Amino acid sequence: MQVTENVVSDMSLGLSMGSLRLSQEMEACAIAAGTLVLTLCGARPIEQIAPGDRVITRSGARVVREVGVARLQAAKVLRISEGVLAKDTPEADVVIGPNQPILLRDWRAPALAGQSQALLPALRLADGEYIREETVSEVVMVTLCFDRAEVIYAGGLELACAAVSVPA
Repeated sequence: MQVTENVVSDMSLGLSMGSLRLSQEMEACAIAAGTLVLTLCGARPIEQIAPGDRVITRSGARVVREVGVARLQAAKVLRISEGVLAKDTPEADVVIGPNQPILLRDWRAPALAGQSQALLPALRLADGEYIREETVSEVVMVTLCFDRAEVIYAGGLELACAAVSVPA
């Protein structure tokens, strides 16, 4: 795994830091700070989630094993406008990495993947207006990792999170 130079190590940001560093690939599959994630303690900003916390996933409550945090400069992100995917979905604008997998379970899944449900990179949904690529001057991106790949509820979306990788 190639580690980038923009790993946040400043605890003054108030971020929950795990042992995970974000690779360039993982940065593209990250969720912006401020996005609310459902946990057993209620909805919490993703940056306040730490290893050991229990997050609600499609397969039940799961323990977060690692948290990766990166402050990115001039970052390419994808902004999904409030309510564009369904009524109140997402609940507010959500900023994610362009390759962040989103679980689709509506008409888009058969239209884009020929299946009733599909995990697709967010960029595949881009329309340039309501789901659009942006370059932001600075953003803090967070990645959660579990024992196995999971789909979490974040900002009213169903977003895939990776399994902890075991060093070879």
